[in-house]
Amino acid sequence: MVFLTSVNAVRNRGPDRFWRKAMYLRLAWHYYGRKRNCFSIAVRYVHRALRYSTWSRALRRQNAREEDISLNRKVLADIAIYEPRTFQSLAELAKQNHQQMGITEKGLEKPPPGVFLRTML
Repeated sequence: MVFLTSVNAVRNRGPDRFWRKAMYLRLAWHYYGRKRNCFSIAVRYVHRALRYSTWSRALRRQNAREEDISLNRKVLADIAIYEPRTFQSLAELAKQNHQQMGITEKGLEKPPPGVFLRTML
């Protein structure tokens, strides 16, 4: 594109604006309502989701350090493929540990005192 004045060159944002909007809307495709279609609203929710995902990754690593796990996912996957009985025993140890902490497959057995869940209403 040829610009005859520098003012027009500065004002032009080019195709980057389209692709930036498309990127955010692509990340918000699974949201409901205007969060999905309206760019200005989708940006807020996508930023929030990315912030939570970053926070969750750090929390997952922190939980692994607290449980003294020295096996990463790659090693666990290899153990599951090549030594299924060892992996099964590790899974049983993890289940016992969760039962001792009061965690079931659906979450906590009972909420901490002072916390009301939607199912209690």
